[in-house]
Amino acid sequence: MTAPKPARAMVGSASAAFIQRADGRILLVHHSGTGYWVMPGGKTDDSPGGGETPRECCEREGREETGVTVTAGRLLVVQWLPIGRNGAYAHNPFACHLFVFAATIHPDAIDRIQVPEGELLGWEWWDPAVALVAPGVMDATNGRLLTAATRVAAGIDTAPVYLEELPSSRAAGGARQ
Repeated sequence: MTAPKPARAMVGSASAAFIQRADGRILLVHHSGTGYWVMPGGKTDDSPGGGETPRECCEREGREETGVTVTAGRLLVVQWLPIGRNGAYAHNPFACHLFVFAATIHPDAIDRIQVPEGELLGWEWWDPAVALVAPGVMDATNGRLLTAATRVAAGIDTAPVYLEELPSSRAAGGARQ
């Protein structure tokens, strides 16, 4: 008798919009569920027809979280998030590929940014260096994403950067690049 074939892992995807002004500040939204500031983004929508692409997700989530049109450009970062605890979330039920795209909003739309009530507490243009070190602003997972995206946008690293967050059972440090 042969052993049953193991089930395939369920893997999801998510996207975030790295929106940077000419002065280097990054648009972050204040997530009500976690209390942390993050790049606008979220999980891809699935559908019987195959769902949306990560780029489509970036634009949709960006629009939903800012109220204005967001246009996704080049891919900056891809991060692997395993099943289990990731960032500020108590439990991630599926492994996930997270894609961060350079994104833009039309300068005339900045005055119309409006976050959805309940989901987000606000939005702000942050100096990435401040957001990364200010206590309670970003969790470690989103901090690594912002650092990687900022380095690519500045031309320090070549896009796309690949990050892995490993389950605590496999890595004491929890993440690697």
